[in-house]
Amino acid sequence: MAKRISRIFLFFIILFAFSATTSYAFWIWTPKTKKMINPKHAVKDTPKEQFRWAMRFYDEGDFQRAADEFIRLTDSYPDSDIAPDSQYYAGRAFEELGKYWFAYQNYQKTIDNYPYTKRLDELIEREYRIAGIFESQETAKFMEFELSDSMDKAATIYSKIVDNSPFGPYADKALFKLGDVDRRMMKYDDAIAAYERIINDYPESTLVPEAKYQLAYTKYEASLDPEYDQESTDQALREFKEIAKTTPVPAVAQEADKVLEELKAKKAESTLKIAEFYDQQNKPVSALIYYKTIVGKFSGTPAAEYAAKRIEVLEKKVNKAKKGKK
Repeated sequence: MAKRISRIFLFFIILFAFSATTSYAFWIWTPKTKKMINPKHAVKDTPKEQFRWAMRFYDEGDFQRAADEFIRLTDSYPDSDIAPDSQYYAGRAFEELGKYWFAYQNYQKTIDNYPYTKRLDELIEREYRIAGIFESQETAKFMEFELSDSMDKAATIYSKIVDNSPFGPYADKALFKLGDVDRRMMKYDDAIAAYERIINDYPESTLVPEAKYQLAYTKYEASLDPEYDQESTDQALREFKEIAKTTPVPAVAQEADKVLEELKAKKAESTLKIAEFYDQQNKPVSALIYYKTIVGKFSGTPAAEYAAKRIEVLEKKVNKAKKGKK
């Protein structure tokens, strides 16, 4: 038995010696980690050594290996002075690989774990650019609803940018983009909240006029959804009227006028249905109230033209009924 154990021990010594000459193709037990590791992929003895090791792969264009080594440094030496740079370069490596979500996650980890990093402004700028990449990707649609994981990711990043630096140069821009993304995904309440926040929290922003327009337009779009009540249409009408009168941007005013006409036509059609209901119920007096409202408030619309004809007919009917009672 002793001889057999000796032979097994000798076998492992030979195997170790052989493996040592073949690019570290072996595994060893480390007291530090308390697990088996391959020395080829072991963390270096100091953060600086590990950083130089990772940067070597980065400079050589082996970005996947570089990302792995940078992350290995932050996992093993999270409190090191060089850890923030290592986390940042892990993101840079993933960005070079076109793995944008991984890049964002590492940039955000840099901000979360090292909030006083000197690279904060650059990190937010990179996150903003990555969000734009996700937002611009082609998306599938189902009944005008954009079905896309990339849109959800864009919304997540834009929202995080505002949280990261609410007073930074990208906060209002990210909010505006967030509103656009939410509107495209038919998350109208979220989009409205984003546009309103720009108007209320960033009144000096150059995006305020456009945010007011998009806010009104989103309410208009929401009004087309059966799940939203008519109050959405009324709000949109009021806000587009205000925009058309007060915006300093001619193009926005022109577009506001166009949408305002569409909203007037929609509201007129809605009121027409009420008028027709009373008309069909042989209640001409009530029907006349709504027909006259359409003519007075929504002139120029097809509904107003129809209402004018019905007013003429119903007034004769009402007058005839009055004469008959005398």
